[in-house]
Formats: sequence, structure tokens, C-alpha cells
Amino acid sequence: MILQKKRLSFDEIDAQTALELPQRRMLALVNVLITNLLNNLSVNVTVRNNNVAVQVCAIIDVLNANIGTSLTCTIT
Repeated sequence: MILQKKRLSFDEIDAQTALELPQRRMLALVNVLITNLLNNLSVNVTVRNNNVAVQVCAIIDVLNANIGTSLTCTIT
């Protein structure tokens, strides 16, 4: 047996209730510090998502492995 969805009329849509969502807390900022010890350079990147910070450090690891750079990545 296949069930079919019926379309809602405008009256049915107007009769529905919408609830207000609770306030979200702002995500904590994550700092990614990329340093090049050979040239004494450092870059601080601020992101709002831990997954982005991990991906940035993964890119640094790929650069070190494939290009031979001497970059370090620290997430705080």
C-alpha cells in the first residue's frame, strides 16, 4: 500500500502554530597558529569551527610531506 501526501490548503497552513526557537550561544573561537621556524614567521587564523581548524592543520601536514616545508600548526 502506497500512501500519498495531500496538499495543505491555505486555511490549514494558517491554522498551524510556529514555536520560537531558543537562543543559540555563540560558538567559541578557535585559534590556529601556523609558524615557519626557518623564516621566523607566524600566522594566527581565527575560526569558529573545530572541524575547520583540524582541516587547516591537515593541509599544513600535507604541505610538509609533499613540498618539504617546515611549518607547524597548533590549535588552541
